[in-house]
Amino acid sequence: MINSNDLKSFLTTATRLHLTKAAKELGLSQPALSHCIKRLELEVGEELFLRRKDGLILTKAGEYLLLKGQKICDDLDGVSEFLKTGRTGSRQTLTLGIHPSVAAYSLPQIVKELKNIELNFRFGLSREVTSLIQEGKVDCGIVINPYPHSNLIINQIDQDRVTLWCHKKMSNTDKLFFDPQLHQTHSILRQLEKKGIQFEHQYAISNLELIAKFVYEGTGVGILPEKVVKNYYPDLTKIYSSDIKPFQDQICFVYSLENKGLESLGQLKIAIKKVLL
Repeated sequence: MINSNDLKSFLTTATRLHLTKAAKELGLSQPALSHCIKRLELEVGEELFLRRKDGLILTKAGEYLLLKGQKICDDLDGVSEFLKTGRTGSRQTLTLGIHPSVAAYSLPQIVKELKNIELNFRFGLSREVTSLIQEGKVDCGIVINPYPHSNLIINQIDQDRVTLWCHKKMSNTDKLFFDPQLHQTHSILRQLEKKGIQFEHQYAISNLELIAKFVYEGTGVGILPEKVVKNYYPDLTKIYSSDIKPFQDQICFVYSLENKGLESLGQLKIAIKKVLL
Protein backbone atom coordinates (compact mmCIF):
# COMPACT_ATOMS: atom_id res chain seq x y z
CA MET A 1 0.00 0.00 0.00
CA ILE A 2 1.27 3.48 -0.89
CA ASN A 3 2.43 5.51 2.09
CA SER A 4 0.58 8.86 2.10
CA ASN A 5 3.65 10.70 3.45
CA ASP A 6 5.72 9.32 0.57
CA LEU A 7 3.07 10.51 -1.88
CA LYS A 8 3.01 13.99 -0.31
CA SER A 9 6.79 14.13 -0.58
CA PHE A 10 6.52 13.15 -4.23
CA LEU A 11 3.92 15.83 -4.97
CA THR A 12 6.09 18.56 -3.46
CA THR A 13 9.16 17.30 -5.34
CA ALA A 14 7.20 17.00 -8.60
CA THR A 15 6.09 20.61 -8.24
CA ARG A 16 9.56 21.96 -7.44
CA LEU A 17 11.50 19.55 -9.68
CA HIS A 18 14.48 20.14 -7.40
CA LEU A 19 15.38 17.73 -4.59
CA THR A 20 17.12 20.24 -2.33
CA LYS A 21 14.31 22.82 -2.55
CA ALA A 22 11.65 20.17 -1.97
CA ALA A 23 13.51 18.73 1.02
CA LYS A 24 13.80 22.19 2.58
CA GLU A 25 10.09 22.87 2.08
CA LEU A 26 9.16 19.49 3.60
CA GLY A 27 11.55 19.86 6.54
CA LEU A 28 13.39 16.68 5.60
CA SER A 29 17.02 15.94 4.89
CA GLN A 30 17.81 15.31 1.24
CA PRO A 31 18.70 11.62 1.90
CA ALA A 32 15.42 11.14 3.77
CA LEU A 33 13.45 12.63 0.86
CA SER A 34 15.35 10.48 -1.64
CA HIS A 35 14.47 7.44 0.47
CA CYS A 36 10.76 8.38 0.42
CA ILE A 37 10.74 8.75 -3.35
CA LYS A 38 12.66 5.52 -3.89
CA ARG A 39 10.22 3.67 -1.63
CA LEU A 40 7.28 5.09 -3.59
CA GLU A 41 8.90 4.08 -6.88
CA LEU A 42 9.33 0.54 -5.58
CA GLU A 43 5.70 0.49 -4.46
CA VAL A 44 4.27 1.64 -7.82
CA GLY A 45 6.85 -0.31 -9.82
CA GLU A 46 7.82 2.67 -11.97
CA GLU A 47 10.58 5.27 -12.06
CA LEU A 48 9.00 8.67 -11.36
CA PHE A 49 11.89 11.05 -12.02
CA LEU A 50 14.85 11.32 -14.34
CA ARG A 51 17.83 12.91 -12.60
CA ARG A 52 19.65 15.74 -14.36
CA LYS A 53 22.49 18.01 -13.22
CA ASP A 54 20.17 21.01 -13.09
CA GLY A 55 17.26 19.24 -11.41
CA LEU A 56 14.63 16.60 -12.04
CA ILE A 57 12.37 15.66 -14.94
CA LEU A 58 9.11 13.76 -14.50
CA THR A 59 8.74 10.47 -16.36
CA LYS A 60 5.41 9.56 -17.98
CA ALA A 61 4.54 7.62 -14.83
CA GLY A 62 5.55 10.62 -12.73
CA GLU A 63 3.35 12.96 -14.79
CA TYR A 64 0.37 10.65 -14.36
CA LEU A 65 0.93 10.33 -10.62
CA LEU A 66 1.22 14.11 -10.30
CA LEU A 67 -2.12 14.45 -12.10
CA LYS A 68 -3.90 11.89 -9.91
CA GLY A 69 -1.75 12.11 -6.81
CA GLN A 70 -3.65 14.65 -4.71
CA LYS A 71 -6.90 12.67 -4.87
CA ILE A 72 -5.03 9.46 -4.04
CA CYS A 73 -3.34 11.27 -1.15
CA ASP A 74 -6.68 12.50 0.21
CA ASP A 75 -8.14 8.99 -0.04
CA LEU A 76 -5.13 7.47 1.74
CA ASP A 77 -5.35 10.06 4.51
CA GLY A 78 -9.00 9.17 4.99
CA VAL A 79 -8.23 5.45 5.22
CA SER A 80 -5.31 6.09 7.57
CA GLU A 81 -7.41 8.29 9.85
CA PHE A 82 -10.15 5.66 9.99
CA LEU A 83 -7.69 2.92 10.90
CA LYS A 84 -6.06 5.05 13.60
CA THR A 85 -9.16 6.42 15.26
CA GLY A 86 -11.79 3.79 14.46
CA ARG A 87 -15.51 4.46 14.15
CA THR A 88 -15.79 5.97 17.66
CA GLY A 89 -12.89 8.38 17.18
CA SER A 90 -11.20 7.01 20.32
CA ARG A 91 -9.41 3.90 19.06
CA GLN A 92 -5.93 4.02 17.59
CA THR A 93 -4.12 1.15 15.89
CA LEU A 94 -0.36 0.74 15.53
CA THR A 95 1.70 -2.06 14.03
CA LEU A 96 4.72 -2.94 16.18
CA GLY A 97 7.71 -4.95 14.98
CA ILE A 98 9.53 -7.02 17.59
CA HIS A 99 11.71 -10.11 18.08
CA PRO A 100 9.62 -13.05 19.40
CA SER A 101 11.84 -13.51 22.46
CA VAL A 102 11.62 -9.83 23.39
CA ALA A 103 7.87 -10.03 22.85
CA ALA A 104 7.58 -12.95 25.26
CA TYR A 105 8.99 -11.04 28.23
CA SER A 106 7.49 -7.63 27.45
CA LEU A 107 4.34 -7.58 25.31
CA PRO A 108 1.75 -8.92 27.79
CA GLN A 109 2.63 -6.18 30.29
CA ILE A 110 2.89 -3.50 27.57
CA VAL A 111 -0.59 -4.31 26.24
CA LYS A 112 -2.00 -4.08 29.77
CA GLU A 113 -0.60 -0.56 30.09
CA LEU A 114 -2.17 0.77 26.88
CA LYS A 115 -5.44 2.70 26.88
CA ASN A 116 -7.40 3.25 23.65
CA ILE A 117 -4.55 1.90 21.52
CA GLU A 118 -4.68 -1.42 19.72
CA LEU A 119 -1.54 -3.17 18.51
CA ASN A 120 -0.90 -5.38 15.52
CA PHE A 121 2.39 -7.27 15.48
CA ARG A 122 5.11 -8.29 13.02
CA PHE A 123 7.76 -10.62 14.40
CA GLY A 124 11.34 -10.99 13.21
CA LEU A 125 15.00 -10.36 13.92
CA SER A 126 15.83 -6.81 14.95
CA ARG A 127 17.50 -6.03 11.63
CA GLU A 128 14.36 -7.29 9.85
CA VAL A 129 12.17 -5.08 12.04
CA THR A 130 14.36 -2.08 11.21
CA SER A 131 13.87 -2.75 7.50
CA LEU A 132 10.10 -3.03 7.98
CA ILE A 133 10.07 0.40 9.67
CA GLN A 134 12.12 1.94 6.85
CA GLU A 135 9.77 0.41 4.26
CA GLY A 136 6.70 1.77 6.05
CA LYS A 137 5.33 -1.73 6.68
CA VAL A 138 5.23 -1.25 10.46
CA ASP A 139 4.77 1.95 12.45
CA CYS A 140 7.47 1.30 15.03
CA GLY A 141 9.55 -1.41 16.65
CA ILE A 142 11.37 -2.55 19.76
CA VAL A 143 14.79 -3.12 18.26
CA ILE A 144 17.99 -4.51 19.74
CA ASN A 145 21.15 -2.62 18.73
CA PRO A 146 19.66 -0.69 15.78
CA TYR A 147 21.94 0.89 13.21
CA PRO A 148 21.53 4.70 12.94
CA HIS A 149 19.71 5.95 9.85
CA SER A 150 18.76 9.45 8.76
CA ASN A 151 15.11 8.42 8.38
CA LEU A 152 14.80 6.80 11.83
CA ILE A 153 14.26 8.12 15.34
CA ILE A 154 15.96 5.85 17.88
CA ASN A 155 15.22 6.12 21.61
CA GLN A 156 17.18 3.85 23.94
CA ILE A 157 14.85 2.36 26.53
CA ASP A 158 16.88 -0.25 28.39
CA GLN A 159 19.93 -2.52 28.29
CA ASP A 160 20.52 -6.25 28.35
CA ARG A 161 23.55 -8.55 28.48
CA VAL A 162 24.24 -11.62 26.38
CA THR A 163 26.58 -14.12 27.98
CA LEU A 164 27.13 -17.78 28.91
CA TRP A 165 24.63 -19.54 31.18
CA CYS A 166 24.42 -22.94 32.82
CA HIS A 167 22.38 -24.86 35.40
CA LYS A 168 23.84 -25.52 38.84
CA LYS A 169 23.29 -29.23 38.29
CA MET A 170 24.64 -29.28 34.74
CA SER A 171 25.59 -32.82 33.70
CA ASN A 172 27.38 -31.93 30.45
CA THR A 173 30.12 -29.35 30.06
CA ASP A 174 31.03 -30.28 26.48
CA LYS A 175 27.85 -29.00 24.81
CA LEU A 176 27.19 -25.41 23.71
CA PHE A 177 23.82 -24.11 22.48
CA PHE A 178 23.48 -20.81 20.61
CA ASP A 179 21.42 -18.85 18.08
CA PRO A 180 23.55 -18.34 14.93
CA GLN A 181 21.31 -15.53 13.63
CA LEU A 182 22.30 -13.09 16.39
CA HIS A 183 25.36 -10.84 16.07
CA GLN A 184 25.81 -11.04 19.84
CA THR A 185 26.31 -14.81 19.59
CA HIS A 186 29.25 -14.43 17.23
CA SER A 187 30.92 -11.92 19.55
CA ILE A 188 30.89 -14.54 22.33
CA LEU A 189 31.98 -17.33 19.96
CA ARG A 190 34.95 -15.26 18.77
CA GLN A 191 36.03 -14.66 22.35
CA LEU A 192 35.79 -18.38 23.13
CA GLU A 193 37.87 -19.23 20.07
CA LYS A 194 40.47 -16.56 20.87
CA LYS A 195 40.89 -17.91 24.41
CA GLY A 196 41.11 -21.50 23.18
CA ILE A 197 37.91 -22.50 25.00
CA GLN A 198 36.31 -25.34 23.05
CA PHE A 199 33.12 -27.35 23.29
CA GLU A 200 33.12 -30.81 21.77
CA HIS A 201 29.54 -30.42 20.58
CA GLN A 202 27.97 -27.17 19.33
CA TYR A 203 24.28 -26.84 18.54
CA ALA A 204 22.97 -23.98 16.39
CA ILE A 205 19.33 -23.35 17.32
CA SER A 206 17.37 -20.32 16.10
CA ASN A 207 15.10 -20.25 19.13
CA LEU A 208 16.22 -18.65 22.40
CA GLU A 209 13.45 -20.23 24.47
CA LEU A 210 14.52 -23.71 23.35
CA ILE A 211 18.16 -22.93 24.12
CA ALA A 212 17.11 -21.81 27.60
CA LYS A 213 15.20 -25.09 28.03
CA PHE A 214 18.28 -27.15 27.11
CA VAL A 215 20.35 -25.22 29.63
CA TYR A 216 17.68 -25.56 32.32
CA GLU A 217 17.65 -29.34 31.83
CA GLY A 218 21.40 -29.41 32.49
CA THR A 219 22.16 -30.47 28.92
CA GLY A 220 24.95 -27.95 28.45
CA VAL A 221 25.96 -24.28 28.29
CA GLY A 222 23.92 -21.66 26.42
CA ILE A 223 24.58 -18.20 24.98
CA LEU A 224 21.54 -16.18 26.04
CA PRO A 225 20.32 -12.64 26.83
CA GLU A 226 19.81 -12.09 30.55
CA LYS A 227 16.22 -10.87 30.15
CA VAL A 228 15.23 -14.06 28.33
CA VAL A 229 16.79 -16.17 31.08
CA LYS A 230 15.09 -14.22 33.87
CA ASN A 231 11.73 -14.55 32.15
CA TYR A 232 11.85 -18.33 31.70
CA TYR A 233 14.38 -19.84 34.09
CA PRO A 234 15.60 -17.32 36.70
CA ASP A 235 17.49 -20.07 38.56
CA LEU A 236 20.07 -20.41 35.80
CA THR A 237 23.58 -19.24 36.61
CA LYS A 238 25.89 -16.92 34.69
CA ILE A 239 29.30 -18.32 33.91
CA TYR A 240 31.64 -15.61 35.13
CA SER A 241 35.01 -15.42 33.42
CA SER A 242 37.48 -12.59 33.07
CA ASP A 243 38.26 -14.01 29.63
CA ILE A 244 34.73 -13.69 28.24
CA LYS A 245 33.03 -10.29 28.28
CA PRO A 246 29.21 -10.17 28.03
CA PHE A 247 27.80 -8.44 24.97
CA GLN A 248 25.98 -5.26 25.99
CA ASP A 249 22.63 -4.94 24.21
CA GLN A 250 20.84 -1.63 23.68
CA ILE A 251 17.05 -2.05 23.69
CA CYS A 252 15.52 0.77 21.66
CA PHE A 253 12.15 2.10 20.55
CA VAL A 254 12.44 2.95 16.86
CA TYR A 255 10.09 4.69 14.43
CA SER A 256 10.37 6.65 11.20
CA LEU A 257 10.89 10.40 11.09
CA GLU A 258 7.60 10.69 9.21
CA ASN A 259 5.67 9.42 12.27
CA LYS A 260 7.36 11.80 14.70
CA GLY A 261 4.20 13.70 15.66
CA LEU A 262 1.95 10.67 16.12
CA GLU A 263 0.48 10.92 19.63
CA SER A 264 -0.14 7.19 19.95
CA LEU A 265 3.60 6.51 19.50
CA GLY A 266 4.31 8.68 22.53
CA GLN A 267 1.78 6.72 24.59
CA LEU A 268 3.28 3.42 23.45
CA LYS A 269 6.80 4.62 24.30
CA ILE A 270 5.68 5.49 27.85
CA ALA A 271 4.15 2.02 28.27
CA ILE A 272 7.31 0.30 27.01
CA LYS A 273 9.50 2.32 29.40
CA LYS A 274 7.24 1.48 32.33
CA VAL A 275 7.47 -2.24 31.60
CA LEU A 276 11.17 -2.54 30.75
CA LEU A 277 12.76 -0.15 33.22
